[in-house]
Amino acid sequence: MIYGGAPMEKPDVVAEMYRDFAGVTISQLEEKLASAETREEKLFCRAMINLKLQLTQEKIVGEILL
Repeated sequence: MIYGGAPMEKPDVVAEMYRDFAGVTISQLEEKLASAETREEKLFCRAMINLKLQLTQEKIVGEILL
């Protein structure tokens, strides 16, 4: 798996990826989706938006979905 252009070598890379993800808003992801140039970028942005929405729903409903 590759993140940031380099092979994942450190065990804390996933934690770093999550911190990055947690710091991005749905609005920012929607902006990126609108400007995405490739199908893969669009799919990735849509998946991240869906995950953000699901996590928000869990907080509101109080039920763990994942």
